[in-house]
Amino acid sequence: MYLISVTITICTNIISVVGLALLTGYTGMFSLGHAGFMCIGAYTSVLVNRYFGVPYVLALLLGGCAAMLISVVLGYPTLRNKLRGDYFAICMLGFGTIVRLLLNNMNNPVFNGAFGISGIPKLTSLWSALLITAALVYFMWNFVHSQYGKNCVAIQQQEVAAEMMGVHIVKTKLLSLMISAFYCGVAGGLLAFWTQYIAPASFSDTKSNDFLATLVTGGTNSISGPLLAAALLTVMLEYLRFLVNWRLVLYGLLYVLIMRLRPEGIMGYREFSLRGTARFIRHLPTHIKNLPASSKAYLAKRRTGRRDKP
Repeated sequence: MYLISVTITICTNIISVVGLALLTGYTGMFSLGHAGFMCIGAYTSVLVNRYFGVPYVLALLLGGCAAMLISVVLGYPTLRNKLRGDYFAICMLGFGTIVRLLLNNMNNPVFNGAFGISGIPKLTSLWSALLITAALVYFMWNFVHSQYGKNCVAIQQQEVAAEMMGVHIVKTKLLSLMISAFYCGVAGGLLAFWTQYIAPASFSDTKSNDFLATLVTGGTNSISGPLLAAALLTVMLEYLRFLVNWRLVLYGLLYVLIMRLRPEGIMGYREFSLRGTARFIRHLPTHIKNLPASSKAYLAKRRTGRRDKP
């Protein structure tokens, strides 16, 4: 049961981080408030299932659509006024805080304020979580390799040049934000129907920061990189749970080491492929054999460089 719980948590993190990868990695728009979309999706899915008898899968989709609708209300005036960079990130941070504070102050039998909603039916299973995750990752993979994904990359690399080539900047950014919000909304619904309890505190700014840190760890311009990073970091966080207060310190230390040793992330700008992995394993003995020679050449070059300095 514990392994199933960890696996479902990995699935929800993968969905959220892959959605954020489209907005931040491919479109170049940093967000510090995606936990707000996850919160909206979780509450919407639970409430439509409880009070309107909406089936599980449809409730998840409605949760994603609710998050997507809010993203349009938030994103259109923001992007229309050309808010970008740090300003957009701070705007999203404020959005996540507003969502949490509003739900905290809704002291009625429906939302139950800061105490949250309990008694949620456990409708999420291991196979449903894996199937939904695989479907959403497959959709995102096809999207980023389509013309729409190329437009997002063009905006991320050079917005002015992309606009001159005919890319509609506001429309493309808004589409990226909508899809990203939809993914987080579905992830929130999946998590709610598994944990059987949700509260505004469950979707704090820390969760948004974790999503962004996981994305950077895996590689911003990749889909498989954030997927692997989400699985690795979730398992590591659970494995270090016995350290209680020190596990978050080691968790942060891992981020520092990754950024120091491999700043482009686990996958960088590449995608995982079975053919590439098989080729690497096949040539691994050759790489190991050449490692001492390459190290000696590097050290000799450094010594020569120091000797040549005036």
